[in-house]
Amino acid sequence: MKRHLIPLLCLLAAVNLHANGGGYITGVRSTGAFQPIGIDQVEMISERLEIDLHIEYADIRIEYVLHNPGKKVKIEAGFPSAIYHGSGFMMPPAAKQPYPPKLEQLDLKLDGANVKHVQVADDLPLGVKSQGSMVVNSWHKFSATFASGQTSKLTVSYRAPYQRDHYSFSGGHNYGGPLTLTYLFSAAAAWAGPIKNGSVIIRSVSVPVSQVNISHPKRFARNGNVWTWSFTDFEPTLEDDLIIHTRGRYDGNYDYTGEKRDYTIHYVEWRAPDGKTATGWEARRQDFSVEASSSLTESDGTEHPPEHLKDWTRKTAWVEGKEGDGVGEHVTLTLPRPAKIRRIGIVNGYAESRDLYLANNRISRLKVSINGGKSFMVEIPDEHLVQEHFWFDLPASKDLVKTVRLEIAAVYPGTTFKDTAIADVVLVVPLDKEPKIQPGR
Repeated sequence: MKRHLIPLLCLLAAVNLHANGGGYITGVRSTGAFQPIGIDQVEMISERLEIDLHIEYADIRIEYVLHNPGKKVKIEAGFPSAIYHGSGFMMPPAAKQPYPPKLEQLDLKLDGANVKHVQVADDLPLGVKSQGSMVVNSWHKFSATFASGQTSKLTVSYRAPYQRDHYSFSGGHNYGGPLTLTYLFSAAAAWAGPIKNGSVIIRSVSVPVSQVNISHPKRFARNGNVWTWSFTDFEPTLEDDLIIHTRGRYDGNYDYTGEKRDYTIHYVEWRAPDGKTATGWEARRQDFSVEASSSLTESDGTEHPPEHLKDWTRKTAWVEGKEGDGVGEHVTLTLPRPAKIRRIGIVNGYAESRDLYLANNRISRLKVSINGGKSFMVEIPDEHLVQEHFWFDLPASKDLVKTVRLEIAAVYPGTTFKDTAIADVVLVVPLDKEPKIQPGR
């Protein structure tokens, strides 16, 4: 692997930009940035919305069936991108900066043919107190011509990074808002009549079901990791906009020093998506020693030792040094004293940039053993994580943890190199009460 040949990617915050095609004519303040044309003549016969929830983003697929019962018409419509701030998360004024819209891999087709679209900036607040604070900051505008009596299928797909509010204070204190996905049903109100038929399918692909919080929950039926809702004659308002949280808010503190330690522990207080209800404290630890079965040293002398697993950064990684894909190579983490470890966080692959992540192998199956006991398998999704971790629980046990062995059992192959990497590992101790935290200095 040649990490210095691939540029560094830094992402401090992402926004969620997802919506229903259309525009706003009534019900909200008029906007001069974009005015839909002709869509009040075209009916939305059906809408099928599918949302796949991943750790840091969602994949969205929408299928509309549109019908023009009148004379020939040329329409202009748009997909709004929205910035969301939850009602329970208050950021300092200096932190309330509009993030640039980032809608990835947008693909729009009408009857199978590609449709050109352009992005137009806007600043349109959609203030609904029960839903939090939302602003449409741009439109992805497109046009099409419908003959008299024409019925057509419009399909849209894109990847939407979750909205995350984050702010750090001096002294090692930081806040993180819930990870949020928004879909603006209300933008469809500008089409002629109601949405005659529709369905929504939400799948939790790599997010624990217990962390998913969906607005209007009574509308949805859940079966395992899938939520479904079907509707008829739906006339959406601002109150009907769909908001999904995939992680609650947290308040974090760093303990740089302590009575018997000189290492860093991240203490985190988790809160429900409303930002008000505390759900518990935890300590995230990297104060373990670590040994590896092998480590890669590149031809130019660059080393990738196991200590890189505990440096609180994604700019480095442990890379195994065995010929081939590294299956069977392992690291052993040893705590200074046994502790009540109940959860482990992993940043898979060489996560410094997406290019490096894809160029090298990532772990698809991880073999885990606690205190030298019976091992168990963990399936790890192939997702380049910029800020979050992939978390998995340890089997229920009253025993304290002294050692954790992580073994590569299977990999996702890299596009360029066969080296397998892990960027970061965190051990999590649940706490019964708020800790006494030594401020950073």
